[in-house]
Order: sequence, then C-alpha cells, then structure tokens
Amino acid sequence: MGWMDQLKENFSFSELTGLYQAYQKGNLDIKGLLNNDFLKKYTDFADLDAFMAKLGIKDENQIMDFLKDRGNRQKADQVVNAHTQFDSVIAMLKKALNQ
Repeated sequence: MGWMDQLKENFSFSELTGLYQAYQKGNLDIKGLLNNDFLKKYTDFADLDAFMAKLGIKDENQIMDFLKDRGNRQKADQVVNAHTQFDSVIAMLKKALNQ
C-alpha cells in the first residue's frame, strides 16, 4: 500500500509527516489537490490564491511548511471552518485526497 492509500484509509496526519514527506519528494501537487473545481464545490473561495491569501500565504509551495506549525494549523482550521464545508484543514485535505 502506497503512502497516498495509507493517507486515504488511515488519515491520522501524525503531524502531517507523511503528507509533508510526499510534498518534499515532489509527489504531492497542492494546486492539483486544491484545484478550482474542488474549492468552488466545497468552499467560498474562488481559487487557491484566495484561500492562500486568507491564510497569509503567497505561494502554494509555502502551504506545507505553514501547516507544520501547530499554531498555523489552528489558524488554518479557523479559516477552513468559517469558509468551507469542513471543520478543519485536515478534513478538507482528506476530502481532496479522495476526489
């Protein structure tokens, strides 16, 4: 079972370790994961840039580093809770992985 399957089935996120490692290896495309269709369907963000702006991030390459910090993850959870159908950034990413 690959890391993506493990994340889909057993999504504990363990401090985002598996996802972050995949990102570092170039195996995770944030733009593909949080694409405009997904964002329009499940959030009130028009695109990834709008979501990142709300988090205070300028580049999608910063998202995983941003989420590594627990305080930033809590901020992201608040943004996600207020502007999406999800209660946390983890729930949102889990849904995106399963799309």
